[in-house]
Amino acid sequence: MSTTPTDPTAEDTRCPLTAALNAVGGKWTMIALYWVAGAPRRFGEMQRLMPEVSQKVLTETLRDLEQEGLIIRSVVSEMPAHVEYRLSQHGETVRPIIDAMRSWGRGHLERTPGA
Repeated sequence: MSTTPTDPTAEDTRCPLTAALNAVGGKWTMIALYWVAGAPRRFGEMQRLMPEVSQKVLTETLRDLEQEGLIIRSVVSEMPAHVEYRLSQHGETVRPIIDAMRSWGRGHLERTPGA
């Protein structure tokens, strides 16, 4: 199959929506960003805040977000030494999307069936 710049499924596409979904479209990505946006978080804290996600998937999600430049992983040397995750400057630009999705989700949960 040949890929063209207008093919939204192509990996090398310049489609802005594809780029956005590649960066933040994972199942746990927006939830992880939501929790990190509130305050810097340790890995164990993220696990407690997201109990439905496995350790492996959370690790992969955080690595992907770091690779996308949306979060910063910092090793804190105070005892006991630990790792913290926080939004990067680029990650701050996702806040309006997080807020919009949270607002929409709240309304979606409150809607009455058939309304």
